[in-house]
Amino acid sequence: MTRKVLFVLAMIASFMIATETQAQDSGLLFKSKPADMWEIGLSGGHFFTAGDLDYKPGFGGGIHFRKATDYLFSIRGEVMYGVSKGEYGGTGTRFDGISDHTTKFLAGELQGVISFNNMKGFKKARKTNLYMYVGAGAGTLDVEVTKNGATADGFDGVSGGKVNVHAVGGAGISYKVSPKFNIALDHKVISIFGNKGDLLDGVQFRNSNYITANRDLLNYTTLRLNFNIGDAASKSEPLYWVSPWDLIADDLAEVKARPKFDLTDTDKDGIIDMLDKEINSPAGAMVDTKGVALDSDGDGIPDHEDKEPFSPPGYKVDSEGLAQIPDPGYATENDVNRIVDAKIAGIKFPSVSSNMNWFLPMINFNNNRYSIKSTEYGKLHNIASVMKQNPSLRVVATGYTDQTASNCYNDVLSYNRAQASIDYLVSKYGIARDRFVLNWGGENNTLANQKSSMVNRRVEFKVARGESGMGRPNCGVNNAGKGGSNYSGNKEAGY
Repeated sequence: MTRKVLFVLAMIASFMIATETQAQDSGLLFKSKPADMWEIGLSGGHFFTAGDLDYKPGFGGGIHFRKATDYLFSIRGEVMYGVSKGEYGGTGTRFDGISDHTTKFLAGELQGVISFNNMKGFKKARKTNLYMYVGAGAGTLDVEVTKNGATADGFDGVSGGKVNVHAVGGAGISYKVSPKFNIALDHKVISIFGNKGDLLDGVQFRNSNYITANRDLLNYTTLRLNFNIGDAASKSEPLYWVSPWDLIADDLAEVKARPKFDLTDTDKDGIIDMLDKEINSPAGAMVDTKGVALDSDGDGIPDHEDKEPFSPPGYKVDSEGLAQIPDPGYATENDVNRIVDAKIAGIKFPSVSSNMNWFLPMINFNNNRYSIKSTEYGKLHNIASVMKQNPSLRVVATGYTDQTASNCYNDVLSYNRAQASIDYLVSKYGIARDRFVLNWGGENNTLANQKSSMVNRRVEFKVARGESGMGRPNCGVNNAGKGGSNYSGNKEAGY
């Protein structure tokens, strides 16, 4: 008994190894078989015992799962239950008076199935599929013999509850209704291992005059409803319904259906005609990745014809692509400019004359220096602006010093400061030299009562009212202070 159990386990292991070996296809650059669906089926039909006694029609039912390992082989696991009955009506034997027997069978099986659908040159898949299978299983038996309506004594029954190992073989034919459903007619024969194999009808009798001389067989003839389970978009039918030529034929058809690669670009927009959805785009028009002329604002007018390619959203556009924005009633910038210009034009400004009391800024210098400091450029710019706006205006520039040197030295230094200021305005702003009057005052007319004060080191500007220019002091000092020009050119030349 132990050896028989080991035999069954070895068969099951062999099927599992075969399945795993067939499934390992990842090492190939091209997958020789696609991912396929599982089959789940429901069975029901005639279950009977072929033994020493005549049988009556019985019934059975079951469920199975089936998975293809390749185009020919598959593995099927099945659970079934069946009840068979029989009787003997002869006389003069030990079976006299036996009314019937009942055999109940519950088992699970693992079967190796070979399909013949793809054996003739791997033709295109057919509607029918002929198959055969062998396998092994284990289950329980319960055999009861009755005589005249009561349990018969002296006959060999098989009690239930004990597991019995058996072999199974069979064949069938399927008809495909749809890619997800098929119907099969299937018959299998079950042989129980051991001495219980001749007790399926409740008696053990070895005589060639009777139906079986040494072993009873269970028979199961069924109609199977089979459903293919899986995503049809990513998986094929079970491989025993599929021909390998289907893959090759599909690939060849796809290659033949591919258009000839052509780099022609009729409209010269950078998108070849094979991919261009607008093969005659206007010359110079910007296009998208599909070759269609761009319409950036989505107003229905392509950019190359749109006078406003980025019209604000939510407004209707005219034939030129201009958004028709209603007048909000606000004054525009142009309206404001027209109003201001009109107001200014209506103002009567007084005429400028030398008698007007203009305020002009003064500039300051560093100690013992007559060069113009950069901090004073803005003041001189204001003076130049006034003189340019009033071409008839003349200005007096008067230089001063503090009291830290001799009177003669300070007179020359104040002259130099006035001269440097005038030279700056003439050079930088292009103002005529004859519009300036140079005066100097030395250390006189101090503003701050301090011997050394920047406030006193200055040049004052005022509107000329008939003053005359003063020459360079001639008191014995050749030069006073440090200066020199740190500027060049004039404003009109790009200063």
